[in-house]
Amino acid sequence: MFEKLRLYLVSFSLILGSLSIVPAAPAQDSIYSFGGDAAFASKYIWRGQRLTNDWSLQPAATVGIGNFSFNAWGSLDITAVNEGDALPIPENPFAPDGASGLKGKFSEIDYTFSYSHSLESVSIDGGVIFYTFPERSASLPSTTEVYAGVTFDNIMLAPSGTFYIDVNETGQDGGRTGFYFLLAAGHSFATNSDVVSAIDLSASLSLANSGFGEYYYGASETGIHDFNLTVSVPFTLNDEWSASAFVSYSALLGEFRYLQYLDPRDVYKGTAGDPKNSADTLWGGVAFSLAF
Repeated sequence: MFEKLRLYLVSFSLILGSLSIVPAAPAQDSIYSFGGDAAFASKYIWRGQRLTNDWSLQPAATVGIGNFSFNAWGSLDITAVNEGDALPIPENPFAPDGASGLKGKFSEIDYTFSYSHSLESVSIDGGVIFYTFPERSASLPSTTEVYAGVTFDNIMLAPSGTFYIDVNETGQDGGRTGFYFLLAAGHSFATNSDVVSAIDLSASLSLANSGFGEYYYGASETGIHDFNLTVSVPFTLNDEWSASAFVSYSALLGEFRYLQYLDPRDVYKGTAGDPKNSADTLWGGVAFSLAF
């Protein structure tokens, strides 16, 4: 595994010369920066997959040194939706009295080491993401992705493309390595308000290969994977604090629509229904950010 990771890192370093959260801008007289975020999301959606079908608290912290940064991000279940390896939810017929699953616990914690650089008309970034799943390490092992992306800053809608490769869990036992490619674009509409600085609109479309499908769904599907459309409104609170409210529409596409994760509570109650009926999700939340 580590040799495979090392080879991918070397390849990406040659290409380069990395949610979901914008790193803090460093002060003009310092190469160091720090940013903290806390988001309350009505659902936890990742690449179109509905991972937590209820409210989550998602804190993060980013430390930057020049063009390099380290980010730690987590998703904490506010309600008893997901189960741990030894933490069933109340709807589980074998759950003991007082069972609450992962309520009040982190269902996921990720660590990202990234590098970014801005050229005259484009920005490039890349890095490594370590995905970990506390309380579920036996059923859902940690995995690692290497990614690289480019954003065309001077083109209308600032289109970007980012390529992710799982270099850890996929590709085992003769399986295919998991690839995920994300195309994104967005635009910020300025306002005349001193508090609401803009209305931001962003959209993304992705493709995934069979290695990705095998690992995340147990099915060798490939093709278009998910679509996301987000409208967010940022608020300036003071020189260091800001906030934003957002609404998103996310959908799994193609054959992946039939593989959407179902709410474990409904599964135990026998009311989950067809996965394709859960492939479209309208969700939102509010986030608070500190940068200095």
